[in-house]
Amino acid sequence: MRGLSSLERIIVECIGKESLNYNQIQFQTGLQENVCFNILQALIVRGILSTDGVNYKLSQNISALVLEEINCLSSRQAESLELIEALIDQKDERVFKFQKIALDDRDEKIFKAMLQNLETFLVDCHKKAQGTVPVKSRKVIFWGMGEVNQLMHQMVKGIDL
Repeated sequence: MRGLSSLERIIVECIGKESLNYNQIQFQTGLQENVCFNILQALIVRGILSTDGVNYKLSQNISALVLEEINCLSSRQAESLELIEALIDQKDERVFKFQKIALDDRDEKIFKAMLQNLETFLVDCHKKAQGTVPVKSRKVIFWGMGEVNQLMHQMVKGIDL
């Protein structure tokens, strides 16, 4: 079993704990009809979704092994990379910024506090709007910070020398 692609995960998140029909899923995700249908069928074949012929819902029989495979670190990393690549490749509305910054200890503490405030703000926004904003209209937001030296060591670990 493999993890979920970003598109598969969007459909799974859209359905959540509900039971939705095809039109609701297609509207919520904004996927083209044939793409939506094919992904739904693939998720049924993998045993992740079930259907009564009209409505789709998460399967009650997903094994712990399958859940671990879907949610493991490598699956989440692959999904993140897929989303980041799509964001970088986006032609219109370029809002992706990536920069190496020199921060002294004081500014780093301020930045970390700002990140905490941002995270709290985003969690509150999501809670407030998740019932009214369709999945297709939600935003992908990412942020973070890493030390160049540690990032270089991480990259070297992934290279066979």
